[in-house]
Amino acid sequence: MKKLLLIFSVFFCLQTAIAQEDANQLPEKKQQNIEALKVAFISKELELTPDEAQKFWPVYNQYSRELNATFEKGNDNVLDRDEKVLNLRKHYKDQFSKVLGDQRVNRMFGAETRFRQLLIKAMRNQQKPRQMDRPLLRRGKQN
Repeated sequence: MKKLLLIFSVFFCLQTAIAQEDANQLPEKKQQNIEALKVAFISKELELTPDEAQKFWPVYNQYSRELNATFEKGNDNVLDRDEKVLNLRKHYKDQFSKVLGDQRVNRMFGAETRFRQLLIKAMRNQQKPRQMDRPLLRRGKQN
């Protein structure tokens, strides 16, 4: 029940954060908001103690930077990119295990996936009204 409440509250926060952002807001600010929500979501999912969080987040941030760099390289070969991502996760799994233990490392990777799914769903919900307006605008221009 608590997890369900957490998921709904994070989803609500995501929608609220996206809805309140200005259309002219810098992408860096949006990224910071998303990262803050991600930190809160993962911390809650893993039930991190302050001591664990102090050890976990520097390792996670380095992992995240390397993971983002892998995606930003623009590698057209999907299999090569996926292999690099898998190798990166294997490499960091040992470091995460030292802080969290094996079972919670698996929860962490699952929490990342769930957060990404919630984010995508929230972004799609924000785009629906805009998509509905576009055909009306096109009709108006044609007439």
